[in-house]
Amino acid sequence: MILLLTLATLAAAQQPTIPDARVNWRPVLPRQGSLVVLFVPGAVVGELAGEPLHFEGQRALGAVPLNATDSVPVQVLVRHDGVVEAVEAMLPVATRRESGERLRAADRFTPPPDSALLVRINRERALSRDAARRAHDVLRLWTGPFIRPRDTRATSPFGAGREVNGVWRSTHSGLDLAGATGAPVRVANRGVVALVGHFFYGGISVYVHHGAGLMTVYQHLSRQLVAVGDTVERGHIIGRVGATGRVTGPHLHWQAQYGAIAFDPTDLLTLAPPSAASPD
Repeated sequence: MILLLTLATLAAAQQPTIPDARVNWRPVLPRQGSLVVLFVPGAVVGELAGEPLHFEGQRALGAVPLNATDSVPVQVLVRHDGVVEAVEAMLPVATRRESGERLRAADRFTPPPDSALLVRINRERALSRDAARRAHDVLRLWTGPFIRPRDTRATSPFGAGREVNGVWRSTHSGLDLAGATGAPVRVANRGVVALVGHFFYGGISVYVHHGAGLMTVYQHLSRQLVAVGDTVERGHIIGRVGATGRVTGPHLHWQAQYGAIAFDPTDLLTLAPPSAASPD
């Protein structure tokens, strides 16, 4: 049963992996934290940067981690003339360069979390990781292009380094979009609501599975207008802009992930529909 084969079982059998020019991708030189489209004739299953690939014909989506170095490996099982073999390629990665930011949030976000708060933060992170893992269990739900959840200016780019209250915290894993409290937030494409909660850092948040590993996240809302399990169509209002969680003021934090890998959500806006399955 070829569909039951995985790269893990192949590795356990110690079968060789062969570099192969049949593995193609776009963009040709992705930056750190980018969505990529892979084209592999005869592909059955695969893996990029530790995340499984979901091929429809010869096409699959994947993502390059924000902390990738000069390249990331892609491995694919392909079937050709009745024979299954493992092929691989190394995707070259360009450095993403974004300016750092100095932000001021409420003082409660400055000191290290105490034991009780740490329990809460770890629980919320586990919920986020679980939602990311489950994104691979959902079949593709979208057919048309993705849209911005708010048609407003970006106030903080994806990938920017962040200093909060004088302390270096992290690299920005999403895109911040301007908005007044109560302004509508629209879902970027068709999907199923996977997680809704009020998180310490993210505030009121909505996670949406779009299928085949893709997930978008909407944070710092003043209120959510959907529940877990709801099917939402592209452009559906799922919440209202707010200032919950660790923020400097009202705005929307829009995040895109392929499994656990966060990538620049604006990459979704140029993603061709699945019918455009050609590397040219």
